[in-house]
Amino acid sequence: MTRQFLLFIFFLLTLKTFADDNKKQEIDSLLAKSIEFANRGNLVTYLETTIKALNLANAANYDEGKAKSGCYLAEGLVTVGLFKEGLKQLDRIETTDYYKKEIFMQSEVLRLRGRAYGHLNLNQQALRAFRLQQGLIKKLTGEQQVKSYQFNYENLSSIFQNLEQLDSVQKYTELQLENLKVFEEKDAAKRYQVVYDNLGRLYAARGDFAKAQQYLDKSLDLIKKYKIPIVLNTYGALGFLEKKRGNLKKAAAYYEESLASKRAVGSRIGMKNSYQELADFYRTTGLDKAKADHYGMAFTLLSDSLERENRQVVDQVLSLILNLKDQESDTKVSKSVTISLIILAVLIVAIVFFVWRVWHNRKLLGQKEEALQETETLNKELTEQIGENKFNNLIDLAKSNNPEFLTLFAELYPQFIQALKILDPNIRTTELEFCAMAFLNFSTKNIAEYTFVTIRAVQVRKNRLRKKLEIPSDADFNTWMRGLAEKG
Repeated sequence: MTRQFLLFIFFLLTLKTFADDNKKQEIDSLLAKSIEFANRGNLVTYLETTIKALNLANAANYDEGKAKSGCYLAEGLVTVGLFKEGLKQLDRIETTDYYKKEIFMQSEVLRLRGRAYGHLNLNQQALRAFRLQQGLIKKLTGEQQVKSYQFNYENLSSIFQNLEQLDSVQKYTELQLENLKVFEEKDAAKRYQVVYDNLGRLYAARGDFAKAQQYLDKSLDLIKKYKIPIVLNTYGALGFLEKKRGNLKKAAAYYEESLASKRAVGSRIGMKNSYQELADFYRTTGLDKAKADHYGMAFTLLSDSLERENRQVVDQVLSLILNLKDQESDTKVSKSVTISLIILAVLIVAIVFFVWRVWHNRKLLGQKEEALQETETLNKELTEQIGENKFNNLIDLAKSNNPEFLTLFAELYPQFIQALKILDPNIRTTELEFCAMAFLNFSTKNIAEYTFVTIRAVQVRKNRLRKKLEIPSDADFNTWMRGLAEKG
């Protein structure tokens, strides 16, 4: 029964492990899908899928799933502008064991904290987060390290841009360029182009027009060489350079071309920035007041439209977050109920098991008492048959493993010895002694003790005699020996 109970527990644990593995695969699959939605720019679906993964991870208590889906969710929240909600999510990630042991996850949490602080204009907190992240990135290896450094340098450049510290902007932009050198140019062409654009704009702002032109020409070469379809910043940077040079008509042409490229790819945020850029350019230079008004109006209309759309997205995301909190509460309640039911089931199984053990032990005790009574009765009968003194002497000789034991036994029970010899004329003296002890109803343990051998050795000898004397496997060995004497 004990073995069956353990097998039952093992079966339950196996089922639970199998179910947990299926849940983990489902969560990992959802996270992979969420990345696909992010790459397509489908932010709301990305967040819906991520929250679904997080709910499942919480329900299954899948620590790695909770950390990863929480990180994806925080990324989405920061992207849509829900910075405080994103920071709260990062706090939750830090409670997981996966976060505590995985350096890359720790690095990602600091990156997202820095982004959120930067958007909240908490620039010093952002700088601290990004610098702490650099300490962790040093411990990473391979592609993880390279990409982490790239994002880290980009984020630091943005913060220093906000602080108008151009030397630091230049430092971290050039570090981006240096970091990209581990890649083949064709494999990182777009990243190179972005860095060249930023360096071109930076050197134009500092008045180093030759260097600015050099980097922007490199960007144009990459666009032509690898047929890069999206050109959002290069023409704008060229316009900024020509404006700084005083070539206003050339600058206007580049700004207009920048707007056209953004329209071609449907980048509405890019178009909004171009409208503002063109409106400011035509207004401040006095080049064309009508165009300044036209682009100013276009900027206002598109900004209002994007603001409404962004508000709708934020409302949808907030709704998702509220649902997440409700589901987390439901999950906690569900977990409490499940734990209570499991405890109750274990208690019931334990009670049933212990009740069975008590009954089983009582049954064994009864059987032992019956066997003892049977032995006492048998010994009494034997004593009556041969006389108390001789029987007691026989028992003492057996207990002391005295060679005289078999001699006295043969004298007292000649019919038994004769019956054994008829079954096996070549039976050995040691085998006769062993059978004599069984006849006297000595237990396996007693025989082992009196003959100075192990219990296992006694059991082996019994099995050999069973085969030799053809004793049925279901017959009690001692009872069979006594029955042999009656037949003789």
